[in-house]
This record gives sequence, structure tokens and C-alpha cells, in this order.
Amino acid sequence: MGRVKHGRLTRAVRTSGRALVPVHLRAWSRRLGGLSRTGLAVAGLWFAAANTPSLLPRPWWLQGLIAAICAILGYATGHAIGAAGRAVAAWAELRVSMNPRRARLLTELTLAAMLLFALAFPFLTIRWQQFVNRYVGHDPPGWEYPIGSMLVAIVTFVAAISLWRLVADLLDWWLARTRSRVIRETTARVVASVLTLATVAGVLTWVARPLVLAGVEGQADRVNRTTPVGHQAPSSPLRSGGPGSPRSWESLGQDGAIFVSSGPDAAAIEAATERPASEPIRVFAGVADSLEASRDAVLAELDRTGAWQRRSLLLVTPTSTGYVNTWGAAAFEYLQDGDTAVAGFAYSDLPSAFGLLTGRDQPPRAARMLLDAVRTRLAAMPASARPKLYVTGESLGAYGGDGAFSSPEQMLAQVDGAVWSGTPTFAPNRAALTDRRTPGSTMVVPVLDDGRHIRFAGRPEQLDADEYGRPLGTWAFPRVVYLQHASDPVAWWSPDLMWTAPAWLQETRRDTPMAQMSWTPQVTFWQITADMLVSNNVPGGFGHRYYGGEMVPAWSAVLGVTGRTPGQLERIADAVGR
Repeated sequence: MGRVKHGRLTRAVRTSGRALVPVHLRAWSRRLGGLSRTGLAVAGLWFAAANTPSLLPRPWWLQGLIAAICAILGYATGHAIGAAGRAVAAWAELRVSMNPRRARLLTELTLAAMLLFALAFPFLTIRWQQFVNRYVGHDPPGWEYPIGSMLVAIVTFVAAISLWRLVADLLDWWLARTRSRVIRETTARVVASVLTLATVAGVLTWVARPLVLAGVEGQADRVNRTTPVGHQAPSSPLRSGGPGSPRSWESLGQDGAIFVSSGPDAAAIEAATERPASEPIRVFAGVADSLEASRDAVLAELDRTGAWQRRSLLLVTPTSTGYVNTWGAAAFEYLQDGDTAVAGFAYSDLPSAFGLLTGRDQPPRAARMLLDAVRTRLAAMPASARPKLYVTGESLGAYGGDGAFSSPEQMLAQVDGAVWSGTPTFAPNRAALTDRRTPGSTMVVPVLDDGRHIRFAGRPEQLDADEYGRPLGTWAFPRVVYLQHASDPVAWWSPDLMWTAPAWLQETRRDTPMAQMSWTPQVTFWQITADMLVSNNVPGGFGHRYYGGEMVPAWSAVLGVTGRTPGQLERIADAVGR
């Protein structure tokens, strides 16, 4: 059924005598490869949103990759919305009439405008990207940055959509015997989407994940059995891997070996403090057959080195393979004239992210196991002879150490102080404390009970004042500090970012990259995820790098150090390393 007008055939597909889709629009749609216009619209919007800066500067290729991922997800979301809208319109028998030529022109102009907007947006946000780079002390990028990132994004997006179209076309050809074209095309696209997603999920779950884990585990095993370049076995018997230690240098793993071979000796402490100093004790155990075996090895080293006679004992929960923030350990030692013992053990061969995939309860279990054993030993000693007990950890280590306590109150009751740095959002006590913050304080720098026992700080000056410079109250012992930078993605990443705007993006955020961020479904999640990949590629004081200039004032406050002038603390911070 059709009609001729001005010598041109403008047939319309009819169902029950009613026109649905003009041939002009169908032909135009086929020339675009049958792409969803709603999908392209949402893809363009999410592509633009992904090009807004987040917490940290990213290399151009990573920026392009994240923008492509967001565009692909936007296309899938828009495609689903469009399909749902058409289904509702068909069910409600809702039809909109428009001149075919004008409809085609309007559609083409709209898509052209959106395409120009999406392509121009990365260039419009270059000043934001430059601000984020200057904020962390990097050189600002030039105009080559948006050009390179856009090329990566376009190539990745086109490749992904082409793969989907290939699967859909193959299914459409296979279903060619079906009489109804609507059923055939709908079936092809639905099956193609499901099959593509299932294939990707299956490859990630049953192929990529085991292979990556096996590869990472093998690499981790090789790394943890290789001594680090630039480090030598300790010459002090007061360190694991040194003379008289039953723990061999090679058994500690690279991170453990770096920990025991770094840090100050008595001479270095005396030079920085101009005070008599003792030789610090550092003990560590590499990955063993069980957590119990590692714990027992650490206890044996504490016995061997005479750690129970020191002024203070610091239990450090490392990341899974044994990484310890050596700035924090050194600050602890300098501030107490070396009359200290620092102890910890590795609990996995896998890097932190993979360690969480295979055993999320392992870090807090390892931390609690060592803490209970040490507290039992201390309880058997006369109260006047016991060393003070402190705990610390960074990143996954902060999650483990924080999670070793059932509540903040238990933490205050069982240790003399703590410094946690870069604690993830899913650490239970950090989350509970943040929820209990005083009204008017922010998630970035929460205030609890006017800072009586527990304080959060993104900068050293926030140890004594809130985010707005208002002084906190009297700081009683024991003291706990949570160091968390406003620019640290580890401190703010959460799966909830996919669908929920975080409270920290709805607060007043002055003079930080947060101030120019806004939340977009899915997009913000991928931006923060990308930030995590580069969170250590920035100077100390930003991202996930908690350095000596922060660790010295944090530990000085927790320990209640007195009799040190600002100049002496500056020299200690310089010695620890900025």
C-alpha cells in the first residue's frame, strides 16, 4: 500500500491501516548502520561527562579509554530506554505524525549538533584538566591532550559497536526465514546484546580472571622470592633477615625486604634529633603456609630482638604482599629516639586488588591475629614494664587494621593510638565514624565529639582544626588519626558510585578538584576507578601518597610528643623523606 507524490515513492509500512515508519527514515537509519538514535544521544552525553576532570590527572590514553567505556555504556543505556519507550508507545497506541522530510532533517540536525558538542567538549574542558594537574604539581597538558584522548575514545567506541553490529547482523541473517521483520530484527538485537554481554562476562569470569590471577600469582611469587634492587640484607641483628635472624632475607618478599632494610639507624636518628638514640627494631615475616605460622614467626622475632623491653611497639598491617608505608614507620622511630619495635607480616602473594577478590576477610583476620597474640604477651607483663602498643596501616592495610576492631570504642580500649592512611570506604569503623560525624562537618574531614579521641585530616593543619579552620577541642589519649586526602580515590571509591550520588560530592569542597566535579550515573564510578590506577603517580600529599610531611605531625600528635621545636620536627620530616 502506498501513494506517489511529486514523482517520488514515499511508501509507508502499515499495520492495521496505520502508517508507522516512513521509508525515508528507514533508509536513513540503515545508512547509519541501524544505530539507536537514543543510544547515540546518551552516549554523547556520557562521553562529554567522562571528559570532565575528577580527582587526579590521568594520561591521555587512559582518559580516552574511560571516555569510550562511558560512551559504550551510555549507548547501551540509551538503546534500552529507546526500546522501552517504543514499546510503551505501541502499547498505548501513541503515534506522532510529522512530515517525513522535516523529521529526517530534524533528526540529522540534532545528531550533528550532538556530535559537534561531544567532539568539542574535551577542548572546552582543557582548563579544568590543567587545574587538576597544577593542583598536584604537574605540568598542565596542552591541546594535544584532548586530541589524543578523543582518538583513543573514538577508535574504542567504534570497535565495540562494530562488534555488536556484527553479531546482530549474523543473527539477523540466520533468522531470515522469519516472516516478520520486526520480530527478526528485535530478536537479533536482543540476542546479540545478551550474547555479547554473556560472552564478555564469561571470558572475564572463566578465562580472563583465572588467567590473570594465575599470571599475577606467578609474577607475585617471583617478585616475592626476589630481593629488591638497590637494597641489601640488614647488618643489624635487630632486623629480620639480618645476622642471627631465622628469617632469611629472601623469604621476606620484596616489600618485606624493603621494609626491614630501610628506615633510620641510631646514628641517623641522633643526627636529625640531636638526642641520644637506640637502634630501632624491625621484624617481619613473609608469606607462610598459614596466617598462624606467620604470626608465630613474628612473635619469635619479637622475642629474639628483645622488643618487649622497648618504650613502644607498633603493629603494622601491610597490604597483602607486605607493603608498608616506610615514611610512617620511620616517623614513629625518629619521634621516640629509636626506642621502638615495629612488626608485621605479609598474608598473600597477590596484589591488593586481587587479594580482595580471593579473600576479603583475610586482612582484618591477619591484623586481629597478631594483635591478640601481642596483647596476650603484654598482659602477662607487669603494667609498669609494658611497652605502649600502637597500630597502623595504609590502603588495604588500613582496611585490615581498622577491621580488626569490632567498634571504634574497642579500638580505643585496646591500643594506645593509631594512624590509618588512605583507608578505603568499606573499612567498617571508618564508615561508622563518618556516619556519626557532627552535623556541619563534612565526609572529607569529619569531626566527632569535637576531636576528643579520633580525628580525620587531609592536611597536617587539620589535626588541630576542622575543614573551615575552626579549632577542635581538647585531645585526650588514646588518639587515633585517619589521614585521607581529598584527592585520594582509594578513600572515595565505592560500587555505589554507579547509581548513587555520594554525599562527599554534595558538600562544600573548597580549592580541590572535588569542587569542579559533578556526579553522573556510571560515569563517576569509572572516573574514580581510573583515578585509582594513577593514585601513586603524584607527589606526596596528594592522591594515595602519604609522605613524611604528613606522617611526622600525625605520629607526633598521636604519641603526644613534647619538647620538640618546630625546627626539630622539620628536620625529622626532612630525614624521614618528603
